[in-house]
Parts: sequence; structure tokens; C-alpha cells
Amino acid sequence: MKRTMKACLAALLSASAMFMGCSSDPKTEGDSIKIALYGADESKTWNVWAWKDLASGDENYDSAGWPGGTFQLTQKDENGCLYTTMQLDKSVDLGILFVGSTGSPQTGDIVVPSSVLQSTEELYFIFSSMKYYTTFDSLIGIQGASISDADGKIIVATIVSSDTPAASDFVVKDSDGKELEIASVSASGINVTITLENGNIEKVPYTLTYKEKSVSTTITPNVEAEIIDSKYVYDGNDLGLTLNGNQGTFKTWAPTASSVSLLLYSDAKSLTTPGATKAMTNSNGVWSITEDVSSYKYYKYEISVNGSKNQVSDIWSFAASPDSIASQIVNINDGTSAVASGATENYDGTVSSYKNPFSGNYSEAVIYEMHIRDWSKAYGSSNTGKFEEITAALKDAQGFASHLKDLGITHVQILPMFDYAEVNSDSAYNWGYNPYHYNVPEGRYVKDMVDGTDAVKQMRTMINAFHDAGISVIMDVVYNHTNGTGANSLYDMTVPHYFYRMSDSTTYSNGSGCGNEIATNHAMVKKFVIDSLKHWMLDYHINGFRFDLMGCLEADTMKEIYDTLYEIDNHVMVYGEPWTGGTSAVKNGAVTAGLGTTGTGYGAFDDDFRDAIKGAEFGGFGKGQVQGTYNDDGIIKGLLGKVGNNKRNETGNLNLALHYVECHDNYTLFDKLAISALGKTSYSGDLFKALKNSQKLAVYAQDKLAAAYVLLSQGTPFINGGQEFLRTKQGDENSYKSNDSINAINLSFKETYSDVYNTYKGLIALRKANSDAFGANSLAEAEVFNSTKGVTKYTTGDFLVYFNATSADVTIDTTGYTKVVDVTSGTPEESTTLPSSVAAKSFVILKK
Repeated sequence: MKRTMKACLAALLSASAMFMGCSSDPKTEGDSIKIALYGADESKTWNVWAWKDLASGDENYDSAGWPGGTFQLTQKDENGCLYTTMQLDKSVDLGILFVGSTGSPQTGDIVVPSSVLQSTEELYFIFSSMKYYTTFDSLIGIQGASISDADGKIIVATIVSSDTPAASDFVVKDSDGKELEIASVSASGINVTITLENGNIEKVPYTLTYKEKSVSTTITPNVEAEIIDSKYVYDGNDLGLTLNGNQGTFKTWAPTASSVSLLLYSDAKSLTTPGATKAMTNSNGVWSITEDVSSYKYYKYEISVNGSKNQVSDIWSFAASPDSIASQIVNINDGTSAVASGATENYDGTVSSYKNPFSGNYSEAVIYEMHIRDWSKAYGSSNTGKFEEITAALKDAQGFASHLKDLGITHVQILPMFDYAEVNSDSAYNWGYNPYHYNVPEGRYVKDMVDGTDAVKQMRTMINAFHDAGISVIMDVVYNHTNGTGANSLYDMTVPHYFYRMSDSTTYSNGSGCGNEIATNHAMVKKFVIDSLKHWMLDYHINGFRFDLMGCLEADTMKEIYDTLYEIDNHVMVYGEPWTGGTSAVKNGAVTAGLGTTGTGYGAFDDDFRDAIKGAEFGGFGKGQVQGTYNDDGIIKGLLGKVGNNKRNETGNLNLALHYVECHDNYTLFDKLAISALGKTSYSGDLFKALKNSQKLAVYAQDKLAAAYVLLSQGTPFINGGQEFLRTKQGDENSYKSNDSINAINLSFKETYSDVYNTYKGLIALRKANSDAFGANSLAEAEVFNSTKGVTKYTTGDFLVYFNATSADVTIDTTGYTKVVDVTSGTPEESTTLPSSVAAKSFVILKK
């Protein structure tokens, strides 16, 4: 069953994460219970995140925001446990995890049954364990042990004891019962490291005995991944389902499983009781079977691993039942099952049928970000956010395609469209940064979904409609974390822990800020991600990818991704957020743009230029150049496509600098400028009404000036949908789950603020008509004009642009230029009547 994330804001903020603080007064809700944590690093502040673990969906206990939540472990008992007292509803299961104040480290999700809660007033936890205890005495002694090296020589045990453990206290035997000689023992807190003279990873699990109590040693996930990558990598391209007539060959990669069975179902109504169960055979970690599937429509795998049986949808499948409960038995490229009616493109999964309307360089693109539901609402108040509603708006002669083509954009970047965690019946708004099944479309965007082919057809039809309008499609992808772990993750239920970076045997690294991060350093995880991207390109004709929290992926992985996709389409666009959402375990993360072996490479958002223009998004409410807090150096570097303090693009290729001042994250540009004008650091409500007329005019001018910086710069421009007509979210800085009244697009703004819209349109038209000057011109120059802070002189190609961010008109020098270009009508118009000055909060474009 798909579940909602406990640990994630899901917004995945647009720069280095700055987390909320903690509140400390739990509200009364039921019975009192002591929550105590033993063995945690006391130099850190520890918080408890708690929720009612309900079958219908989780309900947080008075949560003020991740990672602070509500409850801090502010007290210490006589046993050395950090603790707090909470009021809980003991009639329902308790979900709980412990997390440091910065979001890392954290434990995994621990569920305590209501039957346990009802019989105790205390719960004890050890930070390095997923177990719970009802008395402190039950913690005493050895609680677990794991092998932490690939040779099997090092064992790390968790021991609660008043004594200092010695070698003579331990006995280690391998799986054959042979006693292994201990070389040394050392203790650090509750962690005891036992080093053997010789180990044998082939003879695990070991049995470790400490003072007459024995435990079976596990292998740490990181060591297990190392072993898996050395022995079980599969380079075939047939994982998932291959159909040949009525014969279906099923293959899944599950090297740690003790057995795997294929479960077959005749329809979506009976997905709890299989019509047939077939044992699969294992060959070097790949489990397979060929069966007659003529009587069946869906399938799952039952994977037995680590003593548990998990029934799971196939992570390598391309179609699934509603809510991805089971995978569908279908070939989405068979020419009949999932080809959109009236499509002008063929879908056979090959390069020859792939389509991309764009044939230029990165810097010749103008990228436009959009969310399915926001824009479906724009073209029908009763719309609920469906692929088909976007398709209808695109095909309307006066609809979405008309708007996009009139504005002049080349690409739409669509917020996540893969299957995310909310069930289809959940009508609440969400951006979708909580992946559940990476390879199937999100069911909530599908109208009247009966089975997975409806999702495939409707998503393909929408993409086809964009292509028919001459617009390329970029998919926002979230290969940095999943919605949940353990039983809330298809990937953990298939190969436990392997798909995730682990800090130790029980702790998921949290570089995403959402409780886990994908381990793209593991060979089969990287293969999965690349195969998934190829699937979206070849099976849906996606033309590019924006990587959420790209810093969580290795630079080498991103390079391999670009190189692979470039082979399919040498005009593919690949770029992302060059940061993480927390402290990541990634080594050499993609925190800057990178060159490809051939072609361009993968780009990176330039938050330095963004912050210089309108002020930083984190570390307090910042102001920038357009509001009068001058950052001339940042503006100059941004205009020239050069690196700032964060060094987002050190490649020397100007195409790879993504320039923007607004995206789905944080305040809209208008809201940020309006709040600045009000002299506030936050505001909730109608900002147009809050502004005085003089303030409105100033904000409109600042907005157009901000757009000019971005759209005339060297690099690749990006705008958020609605930015071109002063989109507002009424001061909502993080609208990932806000109401439609906050997120929906109001098209009437296009006429109301037509002067702003036409300026954006004119700037885009000028840029596209002069790509040699505006885009990737390494000969462009910029400087502070006449030593006047806030005034920039920018020469590129045949053009000279003066940007004036001050509050006064500035006299300019027009020597050598014969024309002035006015973009405010939407169509660049040249005049020989040269101006003598540039107005406050404005710009002037001169041409030779």
C-alpha cells in the first residue's frame, strides 16, 4: 500500500536546506508515555517525530515541521537515557523515529503496536537499533551485531553494560559451528568492535555470544552492497516482463532473496488473493519464470528475504494497477495496448520513433516550468488535474499551446509525473516529490483510470500534443530519495537497503532531507536509474530531465547519464539542482555542472545569480539588486555566465548555467518583491491589495528588470509558469500541499498585467532572434557603469544594455550605437531616436 512520507517536507527546497526549529510543548492527546533513547550522541540535539500509524494513512502528532517536529529529548534519566514525555493515543499503533536537529542522522521508521502501548508507560530505544523495549533492564546485554567488512573479519556489536567488554567475554562461531579466534576488542560507547584473526564472509551468519547471551550477526548494508556489486551485477536489458504471445517471461533482480514467487491475478478486484502462485528459479541473483498469462492481467512478486515475505509490484515494470499495487501484464509498445488514439507519433521503444521538436543548443532554449494540476485549473475551474485536461487545453486554438507559442518558450519542464505516494483517491494537492514507482505515470493525473494502459495512453497523448505545438517536454525527476523505506518502499521490499545509502546497519543517510537517499553509487541502482530514464525517453518521447537535488548523485553518475541519453538524442537537455537537502553520504556529488564525453553535458541552476538579482532564499529574508541591495559583482558574473561563490558551473561551457529568479520552490518573484516593498519578511494574503499604487508600480518595474537580467544573460534561461504575468501564491513560500486557490494559475493576470507579459515576450523574442549575442557569447563584457552601484553596462555582439537598479534615472553613453530596441510591446521594435538616460529600475537596449 502506498503511504505518505513521515519525514519529508516534500517541497525539496531550492537551495542548501535551512531547517525549521523545534517547538517543545506537546499537546495533550490521550495517555502519557515516556519515550527514552539510549546511546545517542549527547553533543547533538535530538528530536522525536511521531505519528499514528493508520491503515488509512498516517496522522502526525502535533508536528511543527521536519526535522524539529514537536518533541525534543530535553531530559536525562538515571540510566543515561535522553527522554521526553508524550501524550499518545494508545488505541492505535505508534510510528516513531529519532532525528538530529539538522535532519541528520536519523533512525528508520519504528512501529510500536497499540497492544504494546496499552501495557506500558515507558518505551526505550537504542539509537543503532530498530527494536523497542518496555523496560530499561531489557536493554542490558548484547542487542545485536553486524559484520562491517567484506572479508568478514570485523564485527560491531551493540552492548549495554556497566562493564568494559574484554575479548574473554566473547565467543564467535561461523555458520558451520567453528569457533573463530578473536584478535582484539575495543569499545566506544555502546558500540564494541571485535576483530577476528581470520574471517570468512562465506560462512555467515556468525553466532556471537557475550556473557551467555547469543545473537546472530548480520552484514551491514554497505558491506552487503559491496559484496552484491562484486558478484551479482546483471547487465541484461530484460528485467521485468517480456511478452511473446501468451507467454510471459518474468525476471526480477533480488540477489539477497531466499525465494521468489510469481503471483498472478485475473483482475484489479482480486489483488489480495492470487489466482496462481509460481515458484521462480534463481540464476546469480536474477529470478525468472516463463508462464502462460492468457488468463491473467496483473502480477506481483512474493520475495522472501531476511525472514520476511514481501508482496511487491515489479520495480522494473512499465504499467501498473491503480496505486501501483500490482504490475500489469502488458507490452506498452505492442502497437495496440497503450498507443494514444489519434497520436501523430509511434511508440515502439526505439530511437527511430523518438521525437524532439528542439534542435538547438541549451542556451537557445527557453524553459518554462509547470505543474499538471495548476495549469489544468487555468483552463477549467472544474478540472481536477489530469493529463487529458492539459491535452485539451493544448489543442484548443486559444488555449495553452497558443499561450506558450505566443510567449516564445521552447520547453516545458513538468513537475514529477511518475507515480508518487498519494493513492489515487486522495484529492489533496501535492507537487509529487515523493516517488513510489519510478517507471509508471502518476495515477492521480489519469482520468477514469481502469488499468495502467490508461495512464500510458493519456500521458503519451499529452506529450504528443506538446510536440505537435512545437514544444519539447522536460520531466522533473526525483532519483535522490523515495517516499519511504522498509515496507513503504518497493525497492527496500525487493532488495532491502541496497537501493539506499546507509550510515550504518539501521540508519538511512538523509542527504535528501526526506529520510533517505538513493545509492546511485551501487551498480544496479545506477543501472536502474539509467534504464528508467531511457524508458521515459524511448517509450514517452521525453526530451530532457531536470534532476531534483542533483547533488545527491555522483558527478560521474550524472556524466554517464548524460552520455547515455545523448546517444539517443544529441539535443537532450539534462540539468539539475546542484545541492543536497541535508548532509549526504554521497562522494563527489554533482554540486556543479559537468561536461559530457561528447555533446554539451549536464547543467546546473545558478542560485548565485538568482540571489544577486532578488535576494537569497535561505538564511533570512534576503533582498537583491532589483530591491536596492546591490550585488554588482554577482550581477556581472551572472550576466556573463561565470561562476559565483557557489561555483555552480566551472566547466567553461556557458550553456550549462541555468539562470532563473523563480521556480516552484520558495516565493514567486512577485511575492518576494511585494513583501520586500512592504518592508516585511513574510506576508499571507492578497499582496496586490496590500501594496499602495506607488509600491505596485515599483514592484512591476523590479519584476521586468529581473526578467531582463535572466533573459539577456549568457546561459540558459528558465522561468516559472505564470511568472510572466506576476503569478502570486499570496505569500505562501512553500506551497507543495497548499490549496488550489494558492497554486492554480489565474489567466486573467495575463491581460491585467499585460505590460509585464509583453516585456517578457519581447525579451524572449529578442534573445531567440540574436542567439549569437544572448546565450553563449564568451566575448560578452559587463562592468559597473561610471562607478555607480546598481548600474551595469553590458556589451554582447551588436548590443549594449544598461541595467539600472537604482531609484533614480541615470545618464548613459550611446556612442557607437545607432538604434534603441524596445521590447515592451512584445515584439522588439527598433528606433533611431536614442535615449540619453535609463530610467530607475529599468533597462535600455542599444544596437549598432
